[in-house]
Amino acid sequence: MTVWAGIDIGNATTEVVLCRAGADLDVLASARTPTRGGKGSVRAVHGAAQLAQRLAETSGLVIERAAFAPTPPVHSSVERVKLETRRTGRLTIATRSAATTAGDGVGVGVPVPVEHLDTIEPGRPVVACATSDRGYREVAGAVAAAVEQGRQIVAVLTENDEAVLVANRLGIAMPVVDDIGVGQLLSATLVAVEVRQGTTPLQRLTDPFWLADVFALGDEERADARMIADELFDSACAVVSLDDGRPAPGMPDRQTTEPTALADEPAGPAHVIHLADIAHQANSRRGSVVVDSLVRATMGGTDAPPATADELEWALGAPVASIESEAAAARVGALSTPGVTPDVVVVDVGGGTVDVVSDGARVVLPGAGQLLTTATACALDISRSAAEYAKRAEAVTAVTVQLVEDEHGRRQFLDKPINGRCTGWLLTTAPSGLLPFTSRMSGTEWRSWRLAAKRLVIGGNVMRGLEQAAPGATGVLLVGGGAGDDELVRAVSEQLGPEVSVGRGNVGAQLGHRFAVAYGLVVMAMRQEDLTG
Repeated sequence: MTVWAGIDIGNATTEVVLCRAGADLDVLASARTPTRGGKGSVRAVHGAAQLAQRLAETSGLVIERAAFAPTPPVHSSVERVKLETRRTGRLTIATRSAATTAGDGVGVGVPVPVEHLDTIEPGRPVVACATSDRGYREVAGAVAAAVEQGRQIVAVLTENDEAVLVANRLGIAMPVVDDIGVGQLLSATLVAVEVRQGTTPLQRLTDPFWLADVFALGDEERADARMIADELFDSACAVVSLDDGRPAPGMPDRQTTEPTALADEPAGPAHVIHLADIAHQANSRRGSVVVDSLVRATMGGTDAPPATADELEWALGAPVASIESEAAAARVGALSTPGVTPDVVVVDVGGGTVDVVSDGARVVLPGAGQLLTTATACALDISRSAAEYAKRAEAVTAVTVQLVEDEHGRRQFLDKPINGRCTGWLLTTAPSGLLPFTSRMSGTEWRSWRLAAKRLVIGGNVMRGLEQAAPGATGVLLVGGGAGDDELVRAVSEQLGPEVSVGRGNVGAQLGHRFAVAYGLVVMAMRQEDLTG
């Protein structure tokens, strides 16, 4: 009986499946490798042939026939677009977090360097500001001396990580915030500082009426106060300044850029995700993730003709049947999954695109795994390589150097201690071991954001594809690399709702969610031969 090789050269990976033809198609072996040289290129075809030959040799087989669909690549690109800050007029948030804080309360006053506190008239509220060259002993001494002389010091700001050290030497209670650049604050007209301890959130700086009162804002500036107050929810400390400087003539106010302002947006298909939408759906704490950006995936083909089946036949040394439709092959392969019905819609989730294939229609949409990686990297302000691992599955929190807690609250001891600097960080699994990627979120917060991102990025794209290719579909079968993500399957199911059954492919009842195209190519090639006799 003939040994067939189904060869699928994708944008990211190349899959090969070896089958023996008979009464039923018997799967003998399978393998995959990263695509080299780009889909449709001669180099990619030669790489696929080498993979097939190695697989056959390892399995003790000889490839007699092969099936291949010459298909040009679909290039997708992902980019980040940072939006302009929202308009806040004369008000500016200097900080909404600090390495450490001390005190519990609020103070509003004129910013003054600690070395000049003795020049301020008594009774005038003052916020003492210390640059990095002023140590905690000098700062505390200057503030204490000024208070004894009758100066009204309402808060202390220091660039050094020394808030507690300063507060412990003052002898009087006042909010102290560290790790803040005081250079720009010294030019402000007025500064408000609020610190809360324990589980108490900010009380005053999140109240737009209080802000309007203490900063003596005009009616036209109340919207600015409302914007500032909204930004500071969930914070335990914050510093807000009032600057009387006005924008130069002809300079626009700071405001949020809307998607329509993207004049350079490509004319081709695009998928745009606002990070603020993910944060809103996840109910993320203000400041825990970046929200002032959007990520965009775009798609375009190529005018160059793809390498032909003849090229593969020469490289492989065996006859190759050319199949016209890769999409049709994907559907045929996916429908070999036990339990599915012929009316199911096949969705192939890859790195760059989401392919939706129904009986008679195919839609290719940009925005899949790569877009999710970029969104994660931007939101957490981490590298793309770290985001690639972080996005995939659950994380653990380092409680101590040898104790971690998962997202369900379960704790376990590590066989090997981690670096002490990672304590309090979220860790994800990487080839080198546990990889720290952020300390700004708890495990439950990260889980909520991650699932929301998958619903919007992947689930939203699948929904768009179904609306175009198969409106009214009641069954979706996921295949491709993305189908290996259990959370992604859940995200798609949640996005589509209870009326649509969502499952994962098991090609040929044994190959799992990959190899749908490779397996389908063999099935279609065999049918083609039967028809031609």
